[in-house]
This record gives sequence, structure tokens and C-alpha cells, in this order.
Amino acid sequence: MERCYRRLPLDGLLNARDLGGYPTGDGRMTHFHALVRSEAPQKLTEADLAFLQDYGIKTSIDFRGDREVDRQPSALKDAGWLRYVRSPTFNEQVAFASRQKRQRPGPAMTAFVDWGEKYIEMAEDCWQWARTTLEIIAESEGGVLYNCTTGKDRTGMISALVLGICGVPDNDIVADYCISQVYLGPVYEELIRTFLEHWPDETVGITDPFFKTDPENMTRLLAHFNKEYGGVVGYVKAGGVSEDALAAIRRKLIS
Repeated sequence: MERCYRRLPLDGLLNARDLGGYPTGDGRMTHFHALVRSEAPQKLTEADLAFLQDYGIKTSIDFRGDREVDRQPSALKDAGWLRYVRSPTFNEQVAFASRQKRQRPGPAMTAFVDWGEKYIEMAEDCWQWARTTLEIIAESEGGVLYNCTTGKDRTGMISALVLGICGVPDNDIVADYCISQVYLGPVYEELIRTFLEHWPDETVGITDPFFKTDPENMTRLLAHFNKEYGGVVGYVKAGGVSEDALAAIRRKLIS
């Protein structure tokens, strides 16, 4: 029997997870090898690249902005066996710096501790990004790996949309979101180190709310979709995602 993974056994990625294995409302299960979510894949080994190729990944979608990509290029950008596509969420460098509300300089990671509110703001401000990303997924042949920097926020939102489109219950969508916090400790430590090199006067630590994937964050986003749009499908339709694209995503993940 073929062995399938939820968290992929990669040396260069700690938070690479397959969206397969989730039950849908009509009694089916999401497929493995169709969609993989991850942090930025800039440290992949040759063995990692071979694994992803064998796993069936044919498209890589990068949600990061120009400065993020320039600083840490994706190791998948020049892989000859897949298509590398960028679908940046923001014009700015990173999510937490997209709306600077603090008066003192430096985009402190503690500036945005209410991720539930931030996700709702992103959902309402980034319709084009969500639609473009879902359309890329819908048109892609084979497996798709998509990433932001840590693989929890921008990546978590797209994962929620895809799973919601396929009829995965809200509780399982929330559970998928929460797992990131388990795996991301070493990634966070490196992120903090790099951050403090640029802003040494800031105070930030691994226990700050910025790094948490509290279930309440995703619960609030899904509640917003349910209240304002009748659910995830209503939200993406309101953003211009076609029935053909929705059907293609479902064929990819559950048919």
C-alpha cells in the first residue's frame, strides 16, 4: 500500500503538510498528493527536491512580496520539473507590516496580536489575491505546493478556502490551521533572529501572540464568512471565482 503523509518528511521544511485525509460533509475524504501547504521553501535539499518531484508536485505558488522573495528566494523557482508562480498577497513586504499603525519605527511583530481581526481584514482587502490563487489551483495539473513565509497566515487562509470549497467541516479547517504552531518553533527562532538584526531595539519572543495559531483566530474568520456570505463558497463566489473553477478544485481534491 502506498504510504501517504500529512506532514511531509522533508529536511528543509518543517511545516509542509498535505491537505489529504480530511472528511467532507458528504462522506468523502480529501485526496493526498493534490495540495501541500508549507513555509517558504528556500532551504530544500536535493533529497527534498527529489521527494517533492516523486510526490507529484507540479506547481509552486508563492504568496510572498518582492522583498521577501528577493531576500529568501524559493528553491523551487528554477526547478525544471515544475511551474513556479507568484501570487503575492500584499504589495508590502510581509503581512504584519501591511498596515503600519504604530508611531515608532520598525514593524514590531507584536503590533498585530489579534489574528482573527487581521484575517477578516485580509479577506475583505485581498479579493483579487484569493481569486487568482484559487484559479491557479483550479487550472494546475498534478500536485500544488503553496507557501508564504511561515506557512500559517496567508497559507492558512487559502487552506481554509480550499477545504471549505470541498465541504470540509469548520472544526477540521480550524484543526488544520492550529497544527502550524506545533511545527514552527525553529522557523520562528530564525525569524526572530533576522528581525532583531534589523530592529535590535524591539522586544519580541517566541511566546508572543504573533506566533500563535489559536483556534479562535480561524473560528472568527469562518464565522465572518458564514455570517456575511453564507459560508466559504459564498465568499469566493462574491469575489468572482467561477463555478467552473470551484468544480475543478473539487475534482482535484475530492473526486
